[in-house]
This record gives sequence, C-alpha cells and structure tokens, in this order.
Amino acid sequence: MAKILVIDDDESIVGLLSLRLTEAGHTVVAALDGSSGPMIAAREKPDLIILDYNMPAANGAKVHERLRGSGFTVNTPIVFLTATPIGEIIGQVKDDNHTRFLQKPVDFAYLDKTIAAFLSPSAPAAKPAPAPATEPYDPDDPNSSGGGEVLDLD
Repeated sequence: MAKILVIDDDESIVGLLSLRLTEAGHTVVAALDGSSGPMIAAREKPDLIILDYNMPAANGAKVHERLRGSGFTVNTPIVFLTATPIGEIIGQVKDDNHTRFLQKPVDFAYLDKTIAAFLSPSAPAAKPAPAPATEPYDPDDPNSSGGGEVLDLD
C-alpha cells in the first residue's frame, strides 16, 4: 500500500495510528517532534504525512511550511490530525490542494477515506484551488471550512 509518516509528539497517538495503519497494509514511519519530521520526510519520501499541530520544537504550521519548501515533499499529501480547533490553525497554514484538516479524537473511518482519496490511483494529480470562504469558520458547523476545502467522502 503506502508509506505514511506520522509526525506527532504524543507517543500513544503515534502507536495507535501505527497499529491501525499497519493493519490496513501501510508502512508507517514516525517523528516525535516538529524539528525531526521534515528530515525524516526527506529521507523516507512518504506517500502521505499525518501531522499534529501542537508540538515541541516546531508547530504544525512551521512543519507544513518546511515540508512544502522541500522538493521531496512539496506535493506530498498532508493530513493535519489535531486537537487544536481547526478554525484556530486554518489561517496559520497556507492553503493548498494537498492538505486536509481532521480533528482529534481520530475518526478512523473518516481518516481511512481521506487517505484513500489522496492515494487513489484515479485521484487527479492536482485540483483547482478552493474558492475562499464567504462566511467565517464556525467550529460547531461540520460543513464550515473557513477557507479550506470541505471533502465529501461519502
């Protein structure tokens, strides 16, 4: 299947994701802080990256910026998986066609669909940039994107 890099400082989250993703047939590598994540990504060249936002050494926005600045990971799909409210981070992360945001606690069915959408051989290589949101982000509205793209994975 795919090689997935998990960048999260919480070892229990890394362990849980590693177990679940390995059972699904993926190869998992991990980084336990934001500073080592981009180095491991350059070395391992993952097919997809799962990234936490609040971490020591570098937060998720800085890690995302470094990953997008590397020729190895400029177009690698990144799935933010964070306990931080999405509305708080969406303005800190440069919007692109290869980044999605999911909230902790992890909904594995939704994570699986997100991974499949990114890694599907029939998925387009690039999609047009999403239109800017016309309404502010509402964390209580599951359809509110605040400028990010809302994926309908059903």
